[in-house]
Amino acid sequence: MVQLTWLRDGDEHVIIAVLDDLPRSADANADLLADALYVRSLADRLVREAVVVECERGASWAAIAEMTGVSRQAAHERWSPAVEGWALMGRKRTGIGAGTPSAELAANLDEWFAELDHEGRTDAITATLPSYADPAARTAAQEKREQAAQLREQQESLRQAADEAYQASMAAVGTADADHKRAAWATALLARASAYDQLAAAEAPLGREHKRTAGTHRSLAHDLLSGKPLDPTPKENHR
Repeated sequence: MVQLTWLRDGDEHVIIAVLDDLPRSADANADLLADALYVRSLADRLVREAVVVECERGASWAAIAEMTGVSRQAAHERWSPAVEGWALMGRKRTGIGAGTPSAELAANLDEWFAELDHEGRTDAITATLPSYADPAARTAAQEKREQAAQLREQQESLRQAADEAYQASMAAVGTADADHKRAAWATALLARASAYDQLAAAEAPLGREHKRTAGTHRSLAHDLLSGKPLDPTPKENHR
């Protein structure tokens, strides 16, 4: 076997063990490619979950991009769904079925717990949830979810506006209209930051991520307004 000299100490043994674990067969029909693709899928999953861990430790998307050798925009587009999914599941490895009403989920958990509990309690879970027996609390929670959905839709239109302002600002570099277009781009970024602040309040599990994104937009806007020179190439700076 070729010596894998580029690996860190110990990594070679892991890879060799994985490769040795692949089924080998004299059968010409053995699907070795499928096995290799399966191993690659495991590696992709490992990277995805490592990104989630780094984000939980406070790493920015710029830092994730540097670690993975891709642009900030590419890193965000590829792994932000995993980070958001982790937060929306309450930062637990076991999620819940999408679209299932929370009251129904709680009732199902009651039934499951009752089968395990020797005392036969039928409300072990729902008894700990104040909102379960409080229609007003459930209504408030639903209103928060609807507000978050509206803000997400609003963010898309704000993103498009920021894209257009960015393009106009870049096109105006070196012209008499440069300062005006630069200020318009900054204004669009500040609008996005404000919307992300609202989204952080409406979507608490992702509050930290939304606040961090708001801070990124706000920082870039302040740089624009202060006249700080910017690199005109990385469009992902205002994503």
